Amino acid sequence: MHITPEKIKEAAEALECTELKSFMFQEPTAGPLTKPGRSSRSTGRSRRSTRRSTRRSTRRSTRRSRRSTRRSRRSTRRSRRSTRRSRRSSRRSRRSSRRSRRSTRRSRRSTRRSRRSTRRSRRSTRRSRRSSRRSRRARRSRRS
Repeated sequence: MHITPEKIKEAAEALECTELKSFMFQEPTAGPLTKPGRSSRSTGRSRRSTRRSTRRSTRRSTRRSRRSTRRSRRSTRRSRRSTRRSRRSSRRSRRSSRRSRRSTRRSRRSTRRSRRSTRRSRRSTRRSRRSSRRSRRARRSRRS
């Protein structure tokens, strides 16, 4: 059964009730004077949905934080490895430079020694030649 303004007028005239007259002259667009109380079912549902959403959001945030921590750990490991490698390479280069220096020093020493020995041998040959010449001269002078 649908209530129309005509029916309300008829009822008001019949009953002549002041409350019905005031109700009749209210604007039809006006909402209810009091908020209707929520049913327990709807509140339960809303609570459940809020719980679910909070759980989901917390799960997502924890996943994100775990991922970020994993990434940061990986990056720190990589940086440590790279630093170790660079240190190793620098040590190797230092060693190789030391070795090359040593080898150049040794080669220089050996060349100096060989030069000295050749000079000595030349001197000794000169001396021996001189002495042999002198001895020949002495022999010749004795004969004559």
